[in-house]
Amino acid sequence: MNYRYKVWLSIGIAIILFFIFYFILPSTERTFINIITIIGLLISVLGITIAYFQILSIKAISQKTQFEVTNSIRLNNNLLMLSDLSRKAAMVDEIQAFLREDKIELCILRMKDLKIILNSLKNQEYYSALFTKKEFKTVFEDFNIDLDNFQRHHLNIKNKLDKGKIITNLESLSTLMLSLEIKLKNLQP
Repeated sequence: MNYRYKVWLSIGIAIILFFIFYFILPSTERTFINIITIIGLLISVLGITIAYFQILSIKAISQKTQFEVTNSIRLNNNLLMLSDLSRKAAMVDEIQAFLREDKIELCILRMKDLKIILNSLKNQEYYSALFTKKEFKTVFEDFNIDLDNFQRHHLNIKNKLDKGKIITNLESLSTLMLSLEIKLKNLQP
């Protein structure tokens, strides 16, 4: 039942109540003051009823607005995450190119950038629910091991890099991010 209908129904009930009270009163009691008293009482009750309906209407609007704001924030976060994922997937390709060219310093810098988004994905329940914990854990652990190996190699700590394994791990990471990107795109309205 919409707000206007409720208000008109309340006014109709008030008018009916007025006539009921009026005809219940003995004719000797139907004085101007008693009639004004009845009208005042009914207008007060009508005002309270209308105020109540307005409060309910405002509450419904507020809940709907809150729902829309929450959805809008989630949509904006998804769009930002999509943008980030696309950029980070391109970074994986960049890291692989740096690795082939033995530019280890640049690999380390790019991998640290990637680590930020991976931590973000890991710690945000909404996004982490889009992939299996085992799948992400494996990719994340391999990524951290590779980053550690890069840093050890860069510091000349007799650490040989297995470029093939690192590239395979980076491909798994890229696949995971692209898969997440596709899932996020499918969630868009």
